Amino acid sequence: MRIGVAGPIDITMLRDFFSPHAEIPNTYSFPLTAHLARALHNRGHEIVLFALSRDVKNTRRIDGERISAYICPQRRPRRQMLDFFRGERHGLRDAMRVSGCDVIHAHWTYEFGSAAVESGLPCVVTAHDVPTVVMGFARHPYWLEKPLLAWPVLRKARCVTAVSPYLARALRRFVKPSREIIVIPNGATPEVFALYEERKRRSQGGPFKFASVLNGWSALKNGTRLVEAFGILRKDFGTGVELSMFGDGHERGGPAHQWSRHRHLEDGIEFAGSLPNGTLMTRLAQSADVLVHPSREETHGMAVTDAMAMAIPVIGGMKSGAIPSVLAHGKAGLLVDVASPSSIASGMRTLLEDDSLRSILAQSGRQRALDEYRLEAVAARYENVLSKAREEQSR
Repeated sequence: MRIGVAGPIDITMLRDFFSPHAEIPNTYSFPLTAHLARALHNRGHEIVLFALSRDVKNTRRIDGERISAYICPQRRPRRQMLDFFRGERHGLRDAMRVSGCDVIHAHWTYEFGSAAVESGLPCVVTAHDVPTVVMGFARHPYWLEKPLLAWPVLRKARCVTAVSPYLARALRRFVKPSREIIVIPNGATPEVFALYEERKRRSQGGPFKFASVLNGWSALKNGTRLVEAFGILRKDFGTGVELSMFGDGHERGGPAHQWSRHRHLEDGIEFAGSLPNGTLMTRLAQSADVLVHPSREETHGMAVTDAMAMAIPVIGGMKSGAIPSVLAHGKAGLLVDVASPSSIASGMRTLLEDDSLRSILAQSGRQRALDEYRLEAVAARYENVLSKAREEQSR
């Protein structure tokens, strides 16, 4: 099949399929879509990428080995709000119409999902979040328009998938879709699973190292409660514990650092910020003893899945959307009340002091990831759904 993959996508992660001399602009991106595109390409399909970039003024096409990319203009949020994302939606839609794709796989139910539905081509729309939940935690008013974009997409799309049962249930409460929502989880790459071997070889000793991977310093990601929890732990264990915080907003001098420093809570915390995905995974495999994920709501949680694949024990929220399900309701990770710094600190202390429980959760988490969250299996499931959508929607 000639499959279109539309969504936030880092095309540089697929550079090996393009000419070394190809100029690839920066794009609005998310690592999972690039990983999935690669997996489908490896399964023998021809891939067409549809991305957005603020570095182009007109749609640009780049061709490679059984792969091509249409990079469409993306404007500033204020401009997007003024015409309800019309420029982005129509740029993507028009590129899809001339692409020759057999089927479009659109990620997120907003401008990408809308463009896929408007293109008239067979399409599958994958939901990654609950529009009303994201709106409730959003800082920028342009997110107020997102649920209004998602509503017609979910109503009109003839095939909708969701990345967790939790998300599927939430979407059914948001709007009654025209078809049953198919649940296909996110998957960890073979490279992440392979880091398990490197993790086993890492040196022991030194401070006990906690880590977090949070995309943004926000109420939704709840980093403030983690910093407060680590402050509690630091009082008891001093320099024997450390915390590395990864992700946007967590760089040195960034909002997480400034917030922590203002409250005299920065001691023992490495504000590592955003790293290339491969570098981040290697850092976690080599140094993290426990991943703490304080997010108040997740529809799947890639950081959690990646940690499980590497056998890093995970602490997550007992009421944080899909997290309890991903962690097998406490069998593959420790569940705490992430609204309470003392509860997070208690969970961190438990895994610090209980080597046996830490080992059990690490191995249980890895086995669950092997059983449920391998990217190859996820790609195969999407392949079946896309093939069926192409057949049914072409009639």
